[in-house]
Amino acid sequence: MQGNKQRAPSPVRLPEDLKVWLKHRAIDNRRSFNSEITVRLEQSRAAEEAAQQKGATA
Repeated sequence: MQGNKQRAPSPVRLPEDLKVWLKHRAIDNRRSFNSEITVRLEQSRAAEEAAQQKGATA
């Protein structure tokens, strides 16, 4: 993570089963619920950007 930068609250409504699954993954990964969501979104963004880069160079 990148430390304690100021962050605006971003309430998101999730289906209950997805919320429970994310909470369990956060526990397994020794992260807060918020950190788990942040890490997964960052990973998704990095994968998407890498795929776009690969497509642009092909």
